[in-house]
Amino acid sequence: MFRKERLKEMDVEALKFTSSMDHDQNIFYYDVLVDVAHVLGLCKSGYVTEEEALKIIDALKRVLKEGCDREFEDIHEAIESKVTEITKEGKRMHTGRSRNDEVATCLRLFARDNLLRIAEEILELQSTILELAEREDVIMPGFTHLQFAQPTRLSHHLLTYYELFENDFERAIGAFKRSNFCPLGSSAFASTSYDLDRDFVAKLLGFDGVLEHSEFAVSTRDFLIEAIFSCAMTMLNASRIAEELVIFSTLNFVELPDEFSSTSSIMPQKKNPDVAELLRAKSGRIIGVLTSAMAIYKGLPFSYNRDFQEMNAILYESLRTTISSLKVLNGMLRGLKFNKEVLKTKASEGFSIATEIADMLVRDFRVPFRDAHRIVAKLVSRGFEVGAKEIEEIAKEFGYDIKVDESKLRDAINVEKAVERRKIIGGTAKEEVTRMIKARKEKVLRRKRLVLRLKRKIEARMKSLEREVEKIGGVFLVNWKESQN
Repeated sequence: MFRKERLKEMDVEALKFTSSMDHDQNIFYYDVLVDVAHVLGLCKSGYVTEEEALKIIDALKRVLKEGCDREFEDIHEAIESKVTEITKEGKRMHTGRSRNDEVATCLRLFARDNLLRIAEEILELQSTILELAEREDVIMPGFTHLQFAQPTRLSHHLLTYYELFENDFERAIGAFKRSNFCPLGSSAFASTSYDLDRDFVAKLLGFDGVLEHSEFAVSTRDFLIEAIFSCAMTMLNASRIAEELVIFSTLNFVELPDEFSSTSSIMPQKKNPDVAELLRAKSGRIIGVLTSAMAIYKGLPFSYNRDFQEMNAILYESLRTTISSLKVLNGMLRGLKFNKEVLKTKASEGFSIATEIADMLVRDFRVPFRDAHRIVAKLVSRGFEVGAKEIEEIAKEFGYDIKVDESKLRDAINVEKAVERRKIIGGTAKEEVTRMIKARKEKVLRRKRLVLRLKRKIEARMKSLEREVEKIGGVFLVNWKESQN
């Protein structure tokens, strides 16, 4: 469409090679919104009449309903071509605009809205984790290096899952805020001589303002890379949980829900953690595409380059994969069944109370911790049963003549009492875990209200687009939720 007067018809293979139509469907709705807002801006500035603007907007409504042919290079060209077929006024639609600022605007709209969805899904996941932590309160073994280490509380361990996503939420909201500025009006890169009201158009599209510098506006994709990075970090954390669920199911600590498992094609007894395994794999994929996006971006000259097109599909995939992964992980966690008897039994295995004995020596006999550590290490290495006599004998080898009270020793190595002794901030004591759960529930509620305010703010601004269409005698309903599907 744009090349007929300047260049020969494009080679068929070259057209296929350069076409972005396969993944442009992700921004089809956004592109139509951008077109409507731009036409309203042209009308406000006097470059199209109200009658011309209405004809174009009516044509855009029809395109939105009927879709576009896929024979074009990109969705922008396809929409403009169909609008022009419907009304000759479509030829005015691109006034004062380039595909460079148009696609940058569409990408920011897509990133903005889906980052908010990720923030919402993180909060839903955290709510589920807090419900689990509140419900599942049993002593269990803790691990370091995947070895039995110290006894802990399941509810305390589950709060680790919650904490994983704290920074992910902040990253999603931060990336949303930095994405929510409008490049439209920057044109190819050097702005335009048309006297356009950029603030007006930005408001119609729900942005917080304009991306002021015209060359920077079309040549930056930092918002895109930041959005993908936010996805990658979120997926890394989801993957760690998935990996632990695979291990815990093998150890019979937990049973995964049937709805998130599969069976073997040959072994009828199998219950495979396929969903958890795929979560691990998808996180690896997002790491890969993040690297791809950064590699594409790192050496590009200013301002616009077609290389950017290869980054777009990465953005779409990353955001959608992260949203679906969070939904799946949330559902899987909701259906977990912990084997509390196994957890409780395993909590005292593998000399998991060794540190408690060392701490007892420090508290009751003022043995320096490093020496207490050596005494207990020797006890473990000799495979002794934990008893007062054995501890006294080894302590004497290190120059400490002590008398261990058997009842105090039993208290020290009681796993439940050991867990309950850790009452400092962030510790495993029941009272402290309960406090942490309560504080985090309140935090999730505050954050849910924050996300709701951000969404309502965008929706309220975009309603002004509807009102501007009504002012010139037309109707165009903005279905913001449709843009997120």
